[in-house]
Amino acid sequence: MNAYYKENITDSDLCNEKYSIDVLIKNINNLNLKVVLSTQILTPQFCIKYILDTSIESGSENSYIYDKNYILRRQKHITSEEFDKCYMNYVNNVNSINTI
Repeated sequence: MNAYYKENITDSDLCNEKYSIDVLIKNINNLNLKVVLSTQILTPQFCIKYILDTSIESGSENSYIYDKNYILRRQKHITSEEFDKCYMNYVNNVNSINTI
């Protein structure tokens, strides 16, 4: 990422430049998830927290797309084992927060 950072990035910006996870998180509500997955290098943690859709009934006509297999096809550097480990950590953390 350049030293110059725009406050808000767009999908077209993603096509031209790689951004840090922090910048992506700050802009996630303004970005198309398919574009993020296809253009950026993401961590398994980011994918699980912001992209993975485990709810069949999320209301989105494309909710079935954002599953583990789809994510791993777009993020080839993430292994299935790494994804599963991060997913279990995420689920355990969410469950521990909800029981407090």
